[in-house]
Amino acid sequence: MKELRYIPVIEAPAHEQMAIDESLLRSYDDGDSLPTLRFFRFKPSAITVGYSQEIDKVIDTEKCEGYDIPFVRRITGGGTVYHDYHGEITYSIVTDQYDGSIQESFEYLLNPIIETLKEYGLNATFKPYNDILVSRRKVSGSAQRRGKKGLLQHGTLMYATDLEILSDILLLDEEKLKAKGVNSFFELVTTMEKELSTKPEPNELIGKMKNNYENYFGIQVEKSELSEKEEKYVEELKEKYKSSEWTYNKNWK
Repeated sequence: MKELRYIPVIEAPAHEQMAIDESLLRSYDDGDSLPTLRFFRFKPSAITVGYSQEIDKVIDTEKCEGYDIPFVRRITGGGTVYHDYHGEITYSIVTDQYDGSIQESFEYLLNPIIETLKEYGLNATFKPYNDILVSRRKVSGSAQRRGKKGLLQHGTLMYATDLEILSDILLLDEEKLKAKGVNSFFELVTTMEKELSTKPEPNELIGKMKNNYENYFGIQVEKSELSEKEEKYVEELKEKYKSSEWTYNKNWK
């Protein structure tokens, strides 16, 4: 990677954030943009579910409504994510498809985040095929989508996520928990705040991650904004991500 475009932090609703990520992949596939890195925050807090998940089997939609937390479907795989505005940062990177295995591509693009966690004194490790662990508990998960030539990888960093709300919303399978050798969801996940006993400042955290991506790829990222074409894609795609046809059934014209 010779160049990397950086889009400053955008705070926006879930349907817009997912529209932006898809627009970046489309634009890259069209040959109209550079590899792109961004960090963003969901405002308001929201749930995203993986492309192949069945909504009514993974989240309690009534509880989501009770908490006033919207939910949308991603174009990427993976599991359910709670994007807590007060405790979670999402990263996204669009670049060329990786020559190695899917697992290797996740690890390659997650290394800068692992290094950032280590800067805070946390013993972060990559867990195949798409997670980062601290104290043997998940603090970050990622997902991918491949286009014609591009690769979109995005994921979460739980620096202070409200795990109680996440646990309440998820439809947890007790048998699967026992199969993993645990009795509680809380034995599987953690946050930076829980591990450090202090809450990291989000803008400082984002700055460290940006610097580590620059150092890892050996390039200076160029600050940019969405292009006119990407903005047009976003306006079209926001309707997709707001629709129940997409969210519940993966149907879209």
